[in-house]
Amino acid sequence: MRNRDWTKILGWPGYRVYQFEIDEGAKRLKLWVRCKSGNRKLVRSGCGRRVGAIHEVYEREVWDLPCFEYRTTVVIELHRVRCPDCGVRAEKVDQLPSKAPFSKRFEDAVGQACESAAARQVAKRFGLAASTVRAIDRRYLERWSEQRRKPALRQMGVDEIYLGKKQKFLTAVSNLETGEPLWFGRERKKETLDEFFAGDLSAWQRSRITAACVDMWEPYRLSIGQWAPQCRIVYDKFHINAARQREPWTK
Repeated sequence: MRNRDWTKILGWPGYRVYQFEIDEGAKRLKLWVRCKSGNRKLVRSGCGRRVGAIHEVYEREVWDLPCFEYRTTVVIELHRVRCPDCGVRAEKVDQLPSKAPFSKRFEDAVGQACESAAARQVAKRFGLAASTVRAIDRRYLERWSEQRRKPALRQMGVDEIYLGKKQKFLTAVSNLETGEPLWFGRERKKETLDEFFAGDLSAWQRSRITAACVDMWEPYRLSIGQWAPQCRIVYDKFHINAARQREPWTK
């Protein structure tokens, strides 16, 4: 099989295979790739700036998706580039999302497998350590969270979590429509919830909040009243009943 055939099979945009090695006994395939001619638009990995000055050429080997029954690794030719602002840094490559020795599509496959199976089962399937699978899954979820379109916050829930005598309380904010946690902050002071409103939401996002379900903790009510005055506060039944038991209801 020729190099250009392996290039088509590998399917890395902008890269071509210039050497390959097959170990039939160990069932391993190793491919060497480099940028296609005329496709050298180098981008600095940190600032994302396009640069043209190549400081150094080096190689990096990563695991990729298996090819048929062969475990596949790819040795990619990379460049360290000289950025006017950041100095010498590695170039940005879409197929390499982190410093870990795995391609993006390999990590995506592991992350998707973790959606329906335990880390130990996924580790056995891919021939990895369970701790490595958990690290890959964390990076996969972080990329998913950054790229997805987050739903609007219209109905929010605010509550505290008791951590113990030393750390005491943690404030938790959630989106009641989707059921997902949005933010955590130390303590349960007014300043704690103020930090969420000021740092994580814009004025337009705060204006779209129509209701907030909280317990009867006054600092939370004061913070919501300051940052989202149009928001209706709903006290949950558990705390209302608890308050009635402490102070008998009088007409």
